[in-house]
Amino acid sequence: MPKITVSEGLYRQLSATENEVSEETLWKMVHQFKRQHAPSE
Repeated sequence: MPKITVSEGLYRQLSATENEVSEETLWKMVHQFKRQHAPSE
């Protein structure tokens, strides 16, 4: 599985809800984050 880097705050939030958040939801979050933070061309 690929690894991503997240802030300490987000890591704590995800750790607190790890049994409630599906892997699909996490990938959607990663995709949305990448789209919002991609450099504009």
